[in-house]
Amino acid sequence: MKLKPMLYAVLAGLSVSSVAVADVTFDDLIGTWYAETQHDGETMKWLVKREPDQSYAALFLVCDGENLSWVQKERGQWKMEGDEMHTVIAAFQDMNGSPSDQIGKQIHYENLELADDELNYEQKGNDNTYSFNRVKDGYQVSCQ
Repeated sequence: MKLKPMLYAVLAGLSVSSVAVADVTFDDLIGTWYAETQHDGETMKWLVKREPDQSYAALFLVCDGENLSWVQKERGQWKMEGDEMHTVIAAFQDMNGSPSDQIGKQIHYENLELADDELNYEQKGNDNTYSFNRVKDGYQVSCQ
């Protein structure tokens, strides 16, 4: 009779382990995404809008309280290849102007996970991880 509880435990483990996370698709990523993190007493805010035509626009703010200490804007193209997302920067501007070394820069992301309206992924080749929440189109971001 000791085999019966063990069999139930094995079957329960198999049923849990067979639950698979669905792949993140191109259509899943279309829309507006917002992230906010704290680092060294400042708040970093990202707003990214991905369009169905494979264009994107991104705004990055660093806020010291209600004061803006850094802003960066970029536009470009994005696509999915297999289970990775790739971006190419077409236009870039920050508080130092428009550095030309950013134009054409390619960035690759992997380990994309989507649960409800929370999107997580990692930048390929380094330790940068990102966690975004889907927001409504037209969402406004500021330091105030």
